[in-house]
Order: sequence, then C-alpha cells, then structure tokens
Amino acid sequence: MLRASDLTKGHYKPGEVAAILKVSPMTVIRYDNAGEIKFDRTPMGRRVITRENLLAYLNECGLVQLDNGRVDVVYARVSTHKQNERGDLARQVEVVSAFAAMLNPVNLEVLKEVGSGLNDNRAVLRKLLQRILRGEIGRVFVNYKDRLTRFGFRYIEEVCTAMGTEIVIVSNETQVKSVQEELAEDLCAIIHSFSGKLYGMRKSVGKRIEKKVEALYNDDEPHAN
Repeated sequence: MLRASDLTKGHYKPGEVAAILKVSPMTVIRYDNAGEIKFDRTPMGRRVITRENLLAYLNECGLVQLDNGRVDVVYARVSTHKQNERGDLARQVEVVSAFAAMLNPVNLEVLKEVGSGLNDNRAVLRKLLQRILRGEIGRVFVNYKDRLTRFGFRYIEEVCTAMGTEIVIVSNETQVKSVQEELAEDLCAIIHSFSGKLYGMRKSVGKRIEKKVEALYNDDEPHAN
C-alpha cells in the first residue's frame, strides 16, 4: 500500500496520478470531469492536483496509509559483543539506514542492541514491540529476518500487520560466516541453558533423596528409654 510519506511533491499532474492509480491518464481526466477527483487549473489551463487533495482521494479509496504521527525505525542486532567490537553492528546500521533513506523515511530512528536471536526478552526489541502496539511505528527496516528473531518471525509479522506497521527486509541474503557464527553461539546458549536447568533439577532431586534417606535412618535408630 502507498504511504503518505511517499508523496513528496506539492502538486501532481494527471499522468502522475494515473501512474499511482494504475489507470490511463484519460481515465483520470474523466474522474476530474465527473467531480470524483478535485483538480485545479494552472494559469495555462493545465490540470494539477495538490498533495492534500490527492491524499484525501486516495484515503477515501483505501489506497494510502496515512502517517498519523508515526515514525520509521531501523532495527539492527548482533549476537555477541565481539561482533559489535569489530564493527558488524555499525555496518549493519549503515546499510539499512542507506536503504531506508531511499524510501522517504518519516523521522527515522535507529534502534540497535547486542543479544541472541533466540532471546525473546531483549530490552530494545520489547520496547519496539510496545511502540508498535501503541501505533507509533510506521515501518521497521531490518537487514534480514533473523535480526528481529531467530524463530517466530511470523508471529511478529502478524502483530505488525494488525497494527498497520510494515516490516521492510533489506536483503534476503546473509553473510554465511556471520550466520554460522551466530548459529553456533545460539546453539551453545541453548545447551548452556538446558544444562543449567538439568543440573538444577538433579541437585533438587538429590537433596530430596538425601532428606528421605536421612529421615529413614533417623527412624531406624534405637530410641533412648
């Protein structure tokens, strides 16, 4: 869907409006003659329509998403501090911001963080989702899908769609080395997490068994008269 921020000119000619509506210029002229679209006339008698009138028409037709004070956001993430220190995060921000700049961003903000794509409790991601749910974000620009999350991207996408927020993926290709490194880090994090839980369970079970053995031992001891 066309966004209001995509219309950057003050006035538009019938041919430009026709391209937006995907109809012929003669059809646009018929719309004007029928009073469906409010065109003005230049001193030379040529048809032009103001941006405001064009937006109003497109909005009536359900063909434009009004910005309504929303902002666009660049979200960038790397998994480790090592990646951040060698400049991966900064380069990611640079690439995504340059891409966003070509699409008429609205008050573009940059959000970045260091954390595993498997971690669904990342502070910056949580704040981003909260702002999306409040209707404050128009578009989210990311280098590729797993910058937002390693798994469950479709759930985030569904939430964004319901709130009128568009996720713009800059590239469907990733650097193999970087992906392999991050995947290895994520797998190690999973193993570490489960190992910790298993150790805790074993320790808890061990304590319970120890208490039961101690209780049985105490019961078997001869009682003093």
